[in-house]
Amino acid sequence: MDDQVDSEYFERYKRHILIRNIGGLGQRRLVQAKVLVVGLGGIGSTVLQHLAAAGIGKIGIVDQDNVELSNLQRQTIYTYEDIGRNKVTVASNFVKKLNKNVGTIEYDFFLDSNNSANIISEYDVVLDGTDNIEARKLINQCCVQQDKPLIFGGVSGWEGLVSLFVYNQSACFECIFSSSEKNPLFLDCSSEGVLGVTTSLVGTLMVAETIKFICGTGQLLTNKLLICDALNGVTEILNVQKNKKCSTCKNVTSL
Repeated sequence: MDDQVDSEYFERYKRHILIRNIGGLGQRRLVQAKVLVVGLGGIGSTVLQHLAAAGIGKIGIVDQDNVELSNLQRQTIYTYEDIGRNKVTVASNFVKKLNKNVGTIEYDFFLDSNNSANIISEYDVVLDGTDNIEARKLINQCCVQQDKPLIFGGVSGWEGLVSLFVYNQSACFECIFSSSEKNPLFLDCSSEGVLGVTTSLVGTLMVAETIKFICGTGQLLTNKLLICDALNGVTEILNVQKNKKCSTCKNVTSL
């Protein structure tokens, strides 16, 4: 690292480096990390901003949607000029403008059973910002099989949920939400509506969890479900546990 680059690095990240439980070593870990963001909606947009600002070395971004007018209420990386454009392209350009040292890999398609395993295998941490139960189950299954930490966020109305799933150390998504098809409240904001800032709140909490995990610090949300209620100004953390009968993580051998 030459003097000019070294100077820019410390100037950019010095507020992180000054934090006792991040410091220089923690920032190096962030710069070397590879994080996959699945879904570029309200949650994913917020996640992407803060991952890039934090200096995550490589960010994979997965989505096949184009920007729509209704997205602008909560998906803050897009503008009027982006309507009709592909989200991953716009998102990648946003990252480059925010932090030129962060690399992005664009996946202009949705994850499915044919491509998910190969993509997820390339990353250290996966962040799920999708909005349907099928995608969440697929991501969870791949992360369990490959022993990849999965950070989950969901929103509906004024409420948001966040948790961290680490195979062999915690419950998985399926352990907690196996019956959510019958009551998919937080999984579908198109039918229930969502406050724009709720997605930002959840996305920011997910990135905080990502930074803690990568830096090896703090109390992680493994076997915990964080619930935030913006309407009533309440945050609650519920203890959850692994379901011994879970169809996804029971007796699974990681690859």
